[in-house]
Amino acid sequence: MLKAVLFDMDGTITRPHIDWAALRQRLQVPAGVPIMAYIESLSSPQQEEATALLEAVEMEAAIEAVLNPGAAELLDQLRRDGLRLALITNNHRQAMRLIVEKFGLDFDVLLSREDAPLKPAPDLLFLALAQFGCKPGEACFVGDGRYDREASEAAGVPYIHLAHDDQAPAEGLAVSSLDALRRCLREAGLMDLGD
Repeated sequence: MLKAVLFDMDGTITRPHIDWAALRQRLQVPAGVPIMAYIESLSSPQQEEATALLEAVEMEAAIEAVLNPGAAELLDQLRRDGLRLALITNNHRQAMRLIVEKFGLDFDVLLSREDAPLKPAPDLLFLALAQFGCKPGEACFVGDGRYDREASEAAGVPYIHLAHDDQAPAEGLAVSSLDALRRCLREAGLMDLGD
């Protein structure tokens, strides 16, 4: 039975805000190369400058962030259901904490890129599972992007995709809004909600 729900932050708990294509262009990231991998490949002064720009964009997005509809209510209900909650983001810690504090969100575990290798690596999910004392099948991960899906698959954690355009992926569990998540968990047999 489900013991924990792990959530991505940008685009899942909050509405998508960062224009990643524009950011990639500003940083001059080559096509097909992840932003952080590119930044880490730079020489020290360039790396510091690129990191500062990335973090400034992330902080601006956190300041301007709006919760996805139903996010706060969903977290409260999952807490009442007795589930542990984790927030897992490729964002930096300061921006993540700003989101949590700004909206008064209640997570048991907060993990950012400073804690382990970025998604799509499964390390952040494994770290959350370890902190909860859960097996992969006792948790699920809710996200909205390819890296979320790949990290979840690599960790062996059931994945639920939040589809912003009402277009569910070809395979797997998906919801078009956070309001539908608990029903999806029940229908997938991941938990008995008793309601």
